[in-house]
Amino acid sequence: MNLEILKELGEWAALGYYEALEQGLPWPVNYGRAMRRMYENMDVIVPDGRYLIPSEPFANSKTMESSNVWTATGFILDFNHDLGLRINQIFADEKKAKFPQHAKFIDELYADLQRRLVRFGGYTHSNPDIRRVVNEGFLSMEKELDSELAAVKAQGDKAVPAELNLLLGLKEYTTGIRSYYSRIHAAIMKSVETAKGERKKKLEIISDSFSNCFMTPSETFIGGFLAVNLTWMLDGCDSIGRFDQALGPLFEKDLKSGELDLQFARELLDELWRNFERMNSWNLQIGGWTPDGKDGCNELTRECILASARNKLRRPNVAFRITGKTPDSFLIEALKALSKGSGRPALYNDDLYVKTLKSMDLGLTDEDSREIGFGGCTETMIAGLSNVGSLEGEINLAKALELSIFDGFDPIGKFQAGPHTGRFEDFKTFDEFLAALKRQIQYRTDSFVAASQSELAKRFTAGDPKLYRTFFTRDCVKNRKSFEAGGARYNWAVVTYQGIANTIDSAVAIRKSVFDEKSISAEELVRSLESDFRGFEKIRRKLLASPKFGNDDSYADEIGKDIVSFAWKELYSHETPRGGRYIASCILFVTYLHAGRCVGATPDGRKAFEALVDSVGAVQGCDEKGPTALLKSVSKLPLWLAAGTPVLNLRFQKSLFGSDDSVAKLAKLIRAFFKQGGMQIQISVLDSKEMRNAQKNPEKYKDLIVRIGGYSEYFNGLEKELQETVIKRTEHGL
Repeated sequence: MNLEILKELGEWAALGYYEALEQGLPWPVNYGRAMRRMYENMDVIVPDGRYLIPSEPFANSKTMESSNVWTATGFILDFNHDLGLRINQIFADEKKAKFPQHAKFIDELYADLQRRLVRFGGYTHSNPDIRRVVNEGFLSMEKELDSELAAVKAQGDKAVPAELNLLLGLKEYTTGIRSYYSRIHAAIMKSVETAKGERKKKLEIISDSFSNCFMTPSETFIGGFLAVNLTWMLDGCDSIGRFDQALGPLFEKDLKSGELDLQFARELLDELWRNFERMNSWNLQIGGWTPDGKDGCNELTRECILASARNKLRRPNVAFRITGKTPDSFLIEALKALSKGSGRPALYNDDLYVKTLKSMDLGLTDEDSREIGFGGCTETMIAGLSNVGSLEGEINLAKALELSIFDGFDPIGKFQAGPHTGRFEDFKTFDEFLAALKRQIQYRTDSFVAASQSELAKRFTAGDPKLYRTFFTRDCVKNRKSFEAGGARYNWAVVTYQGIANTIDSAVAIRKSVFDEKSISAEELVRSLESDFRGFEKIRRKLLASPKFGNDDSYADEIGKDIVSFAWKELYSHETPRGGRYIASCILFVTYLHAGRCVGATPDGRKAFEALVDSVGAVQGCDEKGPTALLKSVSKLPLWLAAGTPVLNLRFQKSLFGSDDSVAKLAKLIRAFFKQGGMQIQISVLDSKEMRNAQKNPEKYKDLIVRIGGYSEYFNGLEKELQETVIKRTEHGL
């Protein structure tokens, strides 16, 4: 590959990658050299009106704000938090237009990179070790790397090549980060010279703070904030971790001494919130237990809640970990923020999360079990200490149910998709059907795990080793293993379950109508499903009238508990190649629509290809007996087996937030749910009329936000069918 042309094109990562190949440097040193050259050469700018520098992973990035795309850089070869080094066709086309003389070269470059940059396995979010960056600094972390590298080199011919090459790759990477830090600092100092008035004063604070952070332990809140921001940028603006725990002590110290201007601090928080939105970034956690067992709410926690109320945006997806000792004032403040309509923060039962993770076979210490973080929507991990595949994949229970009715045959795909478990018409009892359903669930679980194992194992020696996450995840350097090869202190994989309540309601309808009452014959049920209820409307009405999960009805809830317990225990019995277990969750994003498109009509009365249920709760609109009944049903499920996070969507009337008394009652309802075993709840505050108006006049409702899957999304950005599922949700009062 012609390195001079790469320089002319400004393709710095590609330059480093091929430079390493020409020098015969082994994997993953070539990845380290690519990152190094990128950070040594790419532009550094200080945009007008911004103070969190860098303000994006790559200068002049295309973002959700500017171009309605996830952060894209202008480079043919750049990196993404999940993919690692990646190639972009859109920028290959742009550079061919800009450099027509090199069009053939660019095509060859793209094709060669496409061949070399392989990818394996599912999606991986992460939380960088911001505690260590703030408390110890980059230089201390690099010193650990240098020590490990020296120790391996001292072994001479006895050194393990994989360990040596990984550490050499990391050294290339950290050399690039050193250069990048210096160039950022120089750009900030230069911006001070040309600024005027109030902006000049603020930039001077930023410049002084940046010179005493990141490389060394942070001594001020703003310094720590800038260090955390830079670390987050280096990780591609994914999730940020326990923000208030890493920076809260510095915030309170500086506020008390008068060194910190609260209004400027709020301005920086608002800028961070907007950056999350601009770059389609993900999770930020607040509250929860501290490692030494105290409730972690501090004044920065409160400010993060207030920032969520001020900024009506989708992101960040703020996760509020609530302990038994969390002051009610913080929960009340969070509910008031939710009333503003952004769906943030989501609320988590920290006591149960900690207890559950500690009880699992994951090797967690007491201290680390309290360092829960969330990646992406809400995938459970240990902040700065773990690699959690999230999401590693999904298992569709409604599809398993369909296969159990048709003897393992997929009537949609027209092929044998599961084991033969018997014709539904031949089952004499409900227990026989239930056994068939469980066998199909087991088969789908085993098949999923086998495919996942094969893919994940390839990450150990090929693909992008995620050098940035290897460096900023504790123990990877010490273990001399990459983030992708099990180097983190804790490793597991989160798998999401689709169609939970559809499966429960279908099993309930089968038991009641076919086996208990015998009001529908097995043959009639099968024919009605095959015809998508055309000509069988009377049967469909009977099925729809069956008891539904979400109404505190033991008839339905006990069946649900049995099915879900079996499914989640089956998954948990498997270990991942990099260590740890596969752990269940119910995190559906907008995928519950697409999950339904591969499933025909189901015995709960749902028609073919319609969306499945949107969370671990009731099918939209089927919870008819109030929020207490819904929460009781959900808490009967073995939620502790879904420690990856069992998302629960709940929609409340706006009028409920009109008085302090009603908000206090809502807080008590949430506390009661947590005491009964609820793990997570996320609340939307909006009415059907408003959403119908938004469908008719979308330009007037550009900031209408709904809670969906495990995060917030703009209502107008959803497909029409998804909008309808949100409108169908029961609008609860108290």
